[in-house]
Amino acid sequence: MKYIQIPSINYVVQRQKNIRHLSWMKRFQERLLQIANTPARLASVINTFQSAVGSEDEAYLVITKSDLTAPIEEADKARDNTYSGMTSMLDFMKRLGTADQQQAAERVIERVNYHNVKISDRYEDENEKIAQLVQDLKGGTLAADIATLNLTAPVALLEQQNQQVISLMKQRQTDRSTQESNVMGKARAVTDAAYEDAVTVLNAFAVTEFNGQSSPYDEIIRIINSDIDYYSKYVFASNNSGGTTNNGGGSNANANDNTNPSTDSGQGENGGGGENTGGGGSNANANANDNTNPSTDSGQGDNTGGDNGGGTGTITPGGGGSNPGGLGEN
Repeated sequence: MKYIQIPSINYVVQRQKNIRHLSWMKRFQERLLQIANTPARLASVINTFQSAVGSEDEAYLVITKSDLTAPIEEADKARDNTYSGMTSMLDFMKRLGTADQQQAAERVIERVNYHNVKISDRYEDENEKIAQLVQDLKGGTLAADIATLNLTAPVALLEQQNQQVISLMKQRQTDRSTQESNVMGKARAVTDAAYEDAVTVLNAFAVTEFNGQSSPYDEIIRIINSDIDYYSKYVFASNNSGGTTNNGGGSNANANDNTNPSTDSGQGENGGGGENTGGGGSNANANANDNTNPSTDSGQGDNTGGDNGGGTGTITPGGGGSNPGGLGEN
């Protein structure tokens, strides 16, 4: 029987989005901590890897949080109030205004309905819809209708508030881009190096303690290789970055930054996107449901990204013997 080894997947892992990179590192960390009676050299690299993963986790939280999130929410609420008040005024004028106001209100309401602004929309969608609506209301015959309805000031205020939301969001994204390069990039590089060391040392012990039939590390390596197979098929190969992260095996990669009071249907900030990286347990073939293409959440929020790279193809775990990876097709 040949030695069982963990294959090198560094190139694939390094190309993943931040949340998937962190998810894999946490999964690998869980497996390392399952090893009993670790020799001093292996214990040392495991400790170094744990520290690196902890630092990467903290860095991820940094890039998915922002001091501008609360001001954006406040600016959005002010904008929503103005829009709601304006549409209420239109409804009032259509019912109880003068003949000229009723006709003007009908024309303006038709244009408002065309743009279909919803204050529960994602920030980016609401930004664009309101910008286009304001442009229509300020130009052509509708400008005269707005004056007839005494809505010139509310329209101007709506435009100003909409621009405030847009400006704050641009600033937040600029800040995050800088943080991602300076904070997350450095943290990932340290984790990648620690991961490579841990794989190298674990593989070496699987060879040096091989007794002709097996080594004490064969079982954990088979489990890790099953994890690699699962992530290759269902996580790394997926290009979807929305939805909620569910990291199997108890790992929590902190995928979502839902900063609004409502978790699902409210306005929230999805700060890095995520995927269902489920599976977990010692059986990493993951017979449970796999949601690798989650739907976009229904509430308002801005999908702020914050991730580098994309998914790549399929990895075939290494290993030797009659059952090199202990893998099964699911």
